[in-house]
Amino acid sequence: MSWKQKLKAPLRPIVSPLLRRVEARVDNRTHQRLAEIDAALTVIRAQFDGFNRSIPLLLGSVSSQGAGERSFRRSLDELGRRVEFVRKEVLFELRYGQRQNDETEAEIDGRVVNTAKLARMNGAIRLNLGAGHVSKADYLNVDARALDDIDVVADIRHLPFEKGTVAEIYSAHVLEHFPIEELRAVLLPYWASLLRPGGEFVAVVPDMETMITEYVAGRMDFEELREVTYGTQEYEGDFHYNGFSQASLRALLESAGLTDVSIRASARRNGMCYEMEIVGVRSAVATPG
Repeated sequence: MSWKQKLKAPLRPIVSPLLRRVEARVDNRTHQRLAEIDAALTVIRAQFDGFNRSIPLLLGSVSSQGAGERSFRRSLDELGRRVEFVRKEVLFELRYGQRQNDETEAEIDGRVVNTAKLARMNGAIRLNLGAGHVSKADYLNVDARALDDIDVVADIRHLPFEKGTVAEIYSAHVLEHFPIEELRAVLLPYWASLLRPGGEFVAVVPDMETMITEYVAGRMDFEELREVTYGTQEYEGDFHYNGFSQASLRALLESAGLTDVSIRASARRNGMCYEMEIVGVRSAVATPG
């Protein structure tokens, strides 16, 4: 007998029972874990079998009710459009309704200060809205500030002219100073209502599509693009809320009831800005605003 065997012989009666207890405990835990795994697999198999049985029923339902499904989707689309319309109306009222109904808000008392020029027009009234320091000789130049060469001091939201009496309304770099919903729901319909049948509304605005193209091509500096896009912001009225494409501006004018809308010029350079000019006509039968 080797020395190792001689050493193990006295320990065997002590170690063997311990090993049997450890093996028994491991076997119990293993059997318990295997039982848990088997139970989980049984549940999964049952769910999978149920899903397999449901597939033919679902396919049959979809096939037989295709028309109903399409109708349901159309209803959902219509509901989505209505929700979006209500959302815009609520936000519009929150932003502008209070301002329009607030009796304490000070308004400019619109007045014609150059009555002689108005008389010379002999009924063919042409307005240059938001003229500022860039007046036009053949127009009544309108601004909220009593600057030199301003003929009408007024808020362009509240002009001292009756509906259906103006031959032309011209605005250069004015529309971008107003939020889109105010333009769509209030200002453009209001200005269109001032035009007589056949009267024209003309707008010059930054040509955003051209400027983006020029910037991407490296022909327009970023600071120029930023200033033209957002305004110089030197005073309260010199912030820009909007930019327009030809299509979006055309749609705005048409939504105000103007017809024969066309682009007179685009990609026209004016200082740092590329601009476009658009015109729309008040129809003889339309009753905007």
